[in-house]
Amino acid sequence: MANKTVIWIVCFCGLSFLTGCSTSKSLPGNPLTIMPAAPPDGSIGASYGGTQGFFFVADGGTRPYTWSWTAAPGSALPPGLSLSAQSGAISGTPTLEGVYSVSITVSDSRLPVSQASTSYYITINGSAAVGITSPNPPDAILGAQYGGGDAGFSLTASGGVAPYTWAWVPTVGSSLPPGLTLSSAGVISGTATTAGSYTLTITVSDAESPSAQSTSNYTIDAIPATGLAITSGTPPSGRVNTPYGGFHIVSGHEFSGFPLGAVGGTAPYTWDWSAEPGSSLPPGLTVAVLFWGGSTRCCLIIPVIDGTPTASGTYDVLLRVTDSASPPNSATARYTIDIQP
Repeated sequence: MANKTVIWIVCFCGLSFLTGCSTSKSLPGNPLTIMPAAPPDGSIGASYGGTQGFFFVADGGTRPYTWSWTAAPGSALPPGLSLSAQSGAISGTPTLEGVYSVSITVSDSRLPVSQASTSYYITINGSAAVGITSPNPPDAILGAQYGGGDAGFSLTASGGVAPYTWAWVPTVGSSLPPGLTLSSAGVISGTATTAGSYTLTITVSDAESPSAQSTSNYTIDAIPATGLAITSGTPPSGRVNTPYGGFHIVSGHEFSGFPLGAVGGTAPYTWDWSAEPGSSLPPGLTVAVLFWGGSTRCCLIIPVIDGTPTASGTYDVLLRVTDSASPPNSATARYTIDIQP
């Protein structure tokens, strides 16, 4: 049975949730605790926890939570890393090798406030070689925003010394896809204007002096729209207890999740997914729609695969988008999502 689409409506103007949601969730009788997942090792110059950072997860008490950390006596906080008070995410780029002992504290919104603390060791290793980790970029649909929406398609890298700088050139006998651009931050965006198959070499350079580089060859096919189609590319792998899909900033709004996109048919679209025979949906993940602007008539609407995986495994899913025509049109795409421990 297909899962229903979950819609989160977020109002940034007043920093509150709209009617139908609440700003806190009370769990009486359930004490506040930090879930047991330990933060991973990091490397100098590499984004900690990958593109999405590492999230601590709490349970119980009264949401929303507030997070903080301190260094244990005789230790220090890992230079280059920070902890988000709102999300509980450690992110940043480590700058100094070592083993750091830290105490993580979560506070809830109860009066009086409840707190829970846990101590961890975070190991920062020397820098690894820089490398591109992106899958092949998706096809470009003529006349449609690349990647299916405002977020575009983000390239990813690891190792070396962040921040990274991206560039691309056509391979011999080819050209760059007309209408598409690659930002120095690694986001392919724009609207393809000419059908064809375009082979290109993408280069990432790190911040070392002299910089280290890595290159990969990719092919982007620009094709005419043929009715309703999913254009967001292959969903990435994920990790247990880490919010899925990475961080994104679109029009000044930050969110985590894998952005979905479609073209053709009659907007607005409705999204859902189901497990393929013999498989199941990834536990903890769902299809959601993010709204910004204060109501369902928003200036920015982004569908995503969202959530925090709770079990490792390989999951075969069927993603479906349905338009608003009468009768409605639908398009599907089959994907395999790998969730690491």
